[in-house]
Amino acid sequence: MKERNPRTGEQLVPDLEQLDYPGDDSTVITSAAKLGLDAKQPLRKDRACLIVITGGAVGELHPLDRPVTVMGRGREADVRIDDGGISRRHARVVRLEEGGFVLEDLGSTNGTFVGEKPVERHDLVDGDRIGLGRTTVLKFTMQDELEETFQRQMYESAVRDPLTRAFNRKYFMDRLRTELSFANRHRTSVSLLLLDIDHFKRINDTRGHLAGDCVLRSLCGQLHKLVRAEDVVARYGGEEFAVLVRGIDPRSTEILAERIRRSMESLGVPWPGGDMRITVSIGIGFTPDGVALDTPEKIIAKADENLYAAKNAGRNRVVM
Repeated sequence: MKERNPRTGEQLVPDLEQLDYPGDDSTVITSAAKLGLDAKQPLRKDRACLIVITGGAVGELHPLDRPVTVMGRGREADVRIDDGGISRRHARVVRLEEGGFVLEDLGSTNGTFVGEKPVERHDLVDGDRIGLGRTTVLKFTMQDELEETFQRQMYESAVRDPLTRAFNRKYFMDRLRTELSFANRHRTSVSLLLLDIDHFKRINDTRGHLAGDCVLRSLCGQLHKLVRAEDVVARYGGEEFAVLVRGIDPRSTEILAERIRRSMESLGVPWPGGDMRITVSIGIGFTPDGVALDTPEKIIAKADENLYAAKNAGRNRVVM
């Protein structure tokens, strides 16, 4: 006898057969339609892409969905790889009208290779390994829709925090090294904002860890609305986030940080029993144009020092 509401007679616990999930001892029946596939059409390997297999951002997938795809370390490159041994415009892949793809070296300093062989021009085939200089290798591959989706998901799971979908700390440190290297070569600026949620432990203690998780997700979603697409938002620690920004001056960095602080102060995080209110303290580390920093630890230390100064000064403030 199933339990029912004594007032309405409504069944409180539905029969298992009424649920989509039939029980532990039954096989869940799926279909091609549920997976978003056309059962009548076989999957075709018609998606050309490059996958980074050595160097920076290992596992990242770059679709070859344009007539010409330029690879290099310059900002104008379609596939941008920060490697000191790669030229600004190192090589390109050209999609031919009749089908197929051609790899062309663009007069690079350290050469373009397929396998171990240096090439000026090469007709690519599935599985070719393209060397840009001596440390970065990309694999040319033809994939079907499922394979491409799988590769993207694998890369995302490797670089994203599963709760907030911000980048994880490892990815952040890799990008920070890359951005500082770029800034040192080109004498441009890099800014780092470290944010810490004020009295976050109080939220977990009074409302529970699910409420804390909700706050973290909401904060991260708000951060992504406030920064540029090219800026990096990462979960640096438990309730601590990092925002990596390049190419803006100290005043603009401070304005951005203050905008974030005010936005978080006015953000209401929905929760049963009433919205949760939060504030953040922000410390800024900055390397101005033309000033080289030896290691990422220096700019992190400066941002961390300023973050603690903001905490000690009463929280809910920016210190630069």
